[in-house]
Amino acid sequence: MKSFKEFLSESVNISGDFNGNLYINSSEPEVTKESFVADIVWEGKIYRMEIEGEIMSKNELAENLQREYPGAIVHNIYPASQQISKIKSVQRYQPEKLTWGE
Repeated sequence: MKSFKEFLSESVNISGDFNGNLYINSSEPEVTKESFVADIVWEGKIYRMEIEGEIMSKNELAENLQREYPGAIVHNIYPASQQISKIKSVQRYQPEKLTWGE
């Protein structure tokens, strides 16, 4: 059994988040990154990109994509169901199959 002095000398980490979660004696949970999905037209083809980072306007995203996808046009931006911008996946629309593929 611990003495009263040992009990008082222990450190306890208590943290929480805005979702109502409380964490005791643990490191903070992994930070989930936000992501969003955008429909892009590049070289005459339609692509759907899942991008990590804060959601941007169409113009901001188009400017950021010009290095890797010169001439890309952003058609739509959608919030993703999952949560610093990094492209996670890219799919091209295949009109002959009426599906999204790689």
